Amino acid sequence: MNLERLLSTEKLIQQAPEGKLIKERAEQIAPQPIKIFYGETYDEKGNPIDSMKYYLFISYLADALKKEGINFDSSILIADVAVCRNVDKGKEEHYMALGEERLLFAKRVNEIYGTNLRLVKMSDYINSQSFIEKRKTVMEICKNSSELMEAVEKTVPESKVKTEKEKDFLYSFDEIASIIDLDIKVGPPREGLYDNIARNIAKQKGQKELMSLFFSPTFPLGLGWAYFFINDGIENHGITPYRAGSKGLHRNRIIIGSSNSVDVKGLIKNSFISTNPSLPNPVLDIGIICEMAKKKLEGNESPITIAEEFYKGEISCEELKEKVANDVEKYIISKFNPEKIYSIK
Repeated sequence: MNLERLLSTEKLIQQAPEGKLIKERAEQIAPQPIKIFYGETYDEKGNPIDSMKYYLFISYLADALKKEGINFDSSILIADVAVCRNVDKGKEEHYMALGEERLLFAKRVNEIYGTNLRLVKMSDYINSQSFIEKRKTVMEICKNSSELMEAVEKTVPESKVKTEKEKDFLYSFDEIASIIDLDIKVGPPREGLYDNIARNIAKQKGQKELMSLFFSPTFPLGLGWAYFFINDGIENHGITPYRAGSKGLHRNRIIIGSSNSVDVKGLIKNSFISTNPSLPNPVLDIGIICEMAKKKLEGNESPITIAEEFYKGEISCEELKEKVANDVEKYIISKFNPEKIYSIK
């Protein structure tokens, strides 16, 4: 599909740069490639299907740029070191191993769906002299600005500010230094806090500014409207897409290599669903991921229209649930052998 159509995919994209701005950036930096990036952390609960939304989309974005004759570099970062900055002492080795498992999962997605993404671990570069110097520069600029340091503090949950302050906000500065030189960063809306700091620093240095592309929030499955009504933070902001245990809701997520078809059908059957596009629709969100996966498998380059069809009334609520339950098994769950996820070389 073409670039503009992809960037306007309903219920997938919350905010995106205009296609013409991306093309202008490509012209400005040519022959250097447009750098497309998505970075994620992880936890002990496994690999959520929601990470695949980001992997697949970045591959679609790369395909759209290729059709425009634009050179690109599309990468996925597994932020293993960042995860280990926030775990209890003595657990670092365990969480580094979990990072390897997430990397292997991403490799399986590459292999199954032909996404051709460049996969990187934070531990591959964080101790390099070039990154250390870049982070040092970022820290100096921020520490010389009360406004920027206030913004850095806001990247941290209020309950953890004191702890992160003692660590010199290294988690946040690692993130900012990792994205400062990028062109397009894909992620959930909350990461705009980091993106804004990176743009501010770039502006001060007279350099190109990062463009942000945010997806619609990720919502838990298997819960009724009452849950979203009571937990307005979830309704408005969703949960962390790439950490299966976000908000303690791992039992309400589809986890690749762990969730089986019976579990998934039960979650979908019991999920809140509405024809009001302003309300959470976790079933439709999974349907969009399935649609992307299906089209990748089939080599189908047509637009992703399942949300448009649903909100036009072409698919009923019950039909959507049935379709998504079948599609997630056919195009995703059945494609992953649990043993292979953790054994690919």
